[in-house]
Amino acid sequence: MYISAFSSDMGEQVKQIRHRAGRRQITNIGRMFLSLVCLVVFETILSLSMEGQYLFNASDTIRWSALLITGTYLIIFVVALRLSRWIRFRTGEQLLSVWLILGLCGILCLMMFRLPYSVTFLALIYPTATAILLLFGKGLSQRSSMRIGVPAQLFQQLDNRAGTFIRMESVSLPEAAIDAVLVSNKQLSDSGWTPFLSWCAMNAVPVIMLRDYLEAESGRVDLKNFSFTDLLRVRTSDTYLFLKRVFDVGCSVLFLLVFGIPMILLAALIKLETVGPAIFVQQRVGLGGVSFDMYKFRSMVANAENEGAQFASKGDKRVTHIGKFIRKYRIDELPQLYNVLRGDMSLIGPRPEQMDLLEGLVESVPLFPFRHSVRPGITGWAQVCQGYAYDIDSSSEKITYDLFYIKNLSFLLDMTIVIRTIRILLTGFGSR
Repeated sequence: MYISAFSSDMGEQVKQIRHRAGRRQITNIGRMFLSLVCLVVFETILSLSMEGQYLFNASDTIRWSALLITGTYLIIFVVALRLSRWIRFRTGEQLLSVWLILGLCGILCLMMFRLPYSVTFLALIYPTATAILLLFGKGLSQRSSMRIGVPAQLFQQLDNRAGTFIRMESVSLPEAAIDAVLVSNKQLSDSGWTPFLSWCAMNAVPVIMLRDYLEAESGRVDLKNFSFTDLLRVRTSDTYLFLKRVFDVGCSVLFLLVFGIPMILLAALIKLETVGPAIFVQQRVGLGGVSFDMYKFRSMVANAENEGAQFASKGDKRVTHIGKFIRKYRIDELPQLYNVLRGDMSLIGPRPEQMDLLEGLVESVPLFPFRHSVRPGITGWAQVCQGYAYDIDSSSEKITYDLFYIKNLSFLLDMTIVIRTIRILLTGFGSR
C-alpha cells in the first residue's frame, strides 16, 4: 500500500533526481574533457615554441615528457569522475594530492628507466597542468551544487548555506527539486519514515546519514555519536596496509640517505648549545597499546621532564633556541625514521602518545585507546588539521580527527595528509 502510494505520487520527482544526477555527471565529464584539451593545446604551443614542431613530430624528449603528463592527467580524469559521483571529503584537495604524487612518481620512473625527457618542458608543463587541474577540479565538489532534502526535525541543526538544504515538512519528497535525502538514526527507527526510505532505496534515491555528512564536512567524528561498533565495521584492505608498509620502509631509507649528513650536523649543534644528549628518547604507545622508545632531536633543555611528562605550551621556557626552529618546522621528528624502519611507527598515522599521559587521557576520553588500532605516524590527520595537542581538551579534539582517519584510512586520505604536511613544513603551522 505504502509503496504503491509513493510510486504514483512521487514518480516525477524521481525522474527529476535522476535527470539532475545525469546532467551533473555530464557537466563534470565536459569540464574535465575541456581541461584535458587545454592541457594538450598548451603542450602543442610549448612544443612549437621550443622546437618549431608539433607534438607528433617533436623530438623524443618532448614526446615522452608530454606522454607522461597527459597520461597522468588521464588517470586523474578517471579518479575525478569517480569522486564526483557522490559527496566526498575535500574532493578537489584529494585530486590535487593524487596528481602531485603520481606526477612526481612518473618523473622518477623516467629517470630510473633512462627514458628521454625534457627538463625545460616538464618544468613548464607540470605547474601549468597543476593550475589547470585546480581551475577545473574546483567545481567537482558536490556540496556547492547538490540540493538535499532534510526532515523538519533536523533542519535547525544544519547551516543552510546557499540554499543547500530543502526542508521536508512531511514524509515524502518535497516539491522543490532535490538530489538526495538526509536522515538521522531517529528517522531510521521511526515506523513512519521506514516505508518512505525503503521506497527511496528501491528507486535509487540517495539517502545520506546525517553523521556521515557532518563528518565529510568537518573531517572529524562526533564523539557523542561514536561507539565501539563503528570501528568494528571498519576494515582496511590488507593489501593496502602491506603496500603502505613497503612505502614506509622505502621512503625511510631514502630520507635517511638524503638527510643523514644534515642530521649529524644538527646533532652536533644541539650538543654545542646545551649540555645533554642530542637525541631524546621517550616512551610512547604504539600499535596494540604496546610501548616503544621513540627518538627525537632534543629541542628542550636536559632533564626538562624531571617533574614528569607534560604537554608543551606556547613560549615554553624549556625549549632551546635551536629547539624553537626545529620544532616549528618539525625537523626534530627526523630520528623517528628509524622507528619507521623498525616497525614501531608509520610515516602517516595518529601521533603516538606519551605513556605517562595515557591514563589521564583515557579517563577523560574513553575512546582514546582506539587510536592504537593502527601504527602511529610521524605525521597524521590530526597534526595537519589541528597541530600539536597542548592539554586534555585539545587531546579530546585530536581524537576526533584520529578516529576519522582510522575510519576512512585510504590512499586518497594518506596522499592528502602528505600534501598538507609539505605545507606545514613550509609554514610551521601548529608548532609549539
